[in-house]
Amino acid sequence: MTTFKEPRTYRFFSVWITSGLVLYLCGFFLAPSSKAQYLTLYIGLILPALYFSLWQGKRYFLLEDRTLLWVLAITLALYLPSLWVTGDALDTLRKNLKGVVFVMSLAVAVRHLHMHYPALAARIPAILFASSLAALCLFYVVLAQQGLLSNGNIGMGNLGDNPNEAGLALSVGLLILAIHLIKQPSITGFLLVITFVLAIYLANSRSAMLGLAVTLPFAFLFEQQQRKLAITYLLACIIGAGIIVILMLQGILDGERLLSSRPSLWAEFLSHYSNFNLWWGSGLAGSITVFSNVQGVKLEPHSLYFALVLRGGLLAAALYVILVILAIQKHTSSTPANNIWLYILLFGLVTQGFEGVYPVRPPNSFWLYTWIPILMLIMNTNREYRPRHEQL
Repeated sequence: MTTFKEPRTYRFFSVWITSGLVLYLCGFFLAPSSKAQYLTLYIGLILPALYFSLWQGKRYFLLEDRTLLWVLAITLALYLPSLWVTGDALDTLRKNLKGVVFVMSLAVAVRHLHMHYPALAARIPAILFASSLAALCLFYVVLAQQGLLSNGNIGMGNLGDNPNEAGLALSVGLLILAIHLIKQPSITGFLLVITFVLAIYLANSRSAMLGLAVTLPFAFLFEQQQRKLAITYLLACIIGAGIIVILMLQGILDGERLLSSRPSLWAEFLSHYSNFNLWWGSGLAGSITVFSNVQGVKLEPHSLYFALVLRGGLLAAALYVILVILAIQKHTSSTPANNIWLYILLFGLVTQGFEGVYPVRPPNSFWLYTWIPILMLIMNTNREYRPRHEQL
C-alpha cells in the first residue's frame, strides 16, 4: 500500500492503474469476452500510464537501473519494421503505434505495482490462481452443458473463444498450484491438480501439454535446489527438439501431422510476402492474417518466433531474445522469494513456438505467459519506492 506523501492527483492515478492492472490480469480467466479484457487494459491502464510517463517520467524511466527505459527502447525497435512494409508506411506506423502504447502502458503499470505495492505484487500469482480456479469451475459447467467435443472443449467468457487458448490459460493456474505443492504438499492440492490436468486434456491443447512437460520437471528440480540438473534437463529438451526438427526436415517425421499443418501455413505466409528478407523481415504489416488456400480460412502465423522473423527478421528475433535475457538476468541477480514468473515465462517460451503473434500488437491471450512474466521479472525493484526527501 502507498504510505508516502504524494499529491492527490498522483494517489488518484495510483489507485486507478493498480486496480486496472489487477482487473486486467484476472480478466485472462474471468473476463466476459476477449473484447471486455481488451477494454479493461484500454480504460484501466493507458491514461494513468500516460500521466506517470509524462509527469513522473524521471522517477519511472531514469531512476535505479533504468529498466523501463530499456523496455521502451526494445519495444520501439520491434515497432520499427512498420517502416519497411509494402504500401503506405505512414499509415502502417499510425496503426501499429497502438501496440507500443499498450505494451508500455502495461510496463508502466507493472513498474508502479513493484515500486509502491510490493506486497500486492507478491500476491499476484495467488490472485491469478484464484481466478484460474474459478475459470476451471466454469469450464466444467460448460462441459456439463455441451458434452465432449471432438475439437476440444472450451471454457466460459474469455476462455470460450478457443479450446487451445483455454488449455494454455488453465496451465498457468496448474503451474502456480504445482509450485505451491512442491513446497507444501497436500491431498486437496493433488486432487485439484487432477482436475486441472483433465480440463487441459479435454481442451485438446497439445501445445499446453508440451509446455507443461518441459516446465514442470524443470520447476521441480529447480525448487529442490538441483539447479545444474534442471539446466541439464532443459538442454536435453532443446537438443531433443533440434533432433525432431532435423528429422522433419529430412522427411523422416511428418511435420505437417505433428505440427497441425503449421509448416504449410508458414510457407503460405512467406509466399504472401514476396519482399521477405531473412535479416529484416517483410515489415510489420497492419494485418496479422493471410488466407490459407490449404485450410480455406484466414489464419494467424501460430508462432511467436515465426512472426518475429517474418515481420522483423533475425534482428527482431535477436531483440526479443535480449528482452528475455534481461528479464532472466534481473531475476537471477536479485534474491527472489518465488520463481513462479520464471516458470510461467519458460512455459510461454515453449508454447509460443506453436502459438502467438508478433509481440508489439494489441493485447491478446498470449500476453499471460509472454509479456506479463517478462515485465514482472524485469520490473522487480526488490523494495518499495520512497521519495528522495524521505530517503535523507
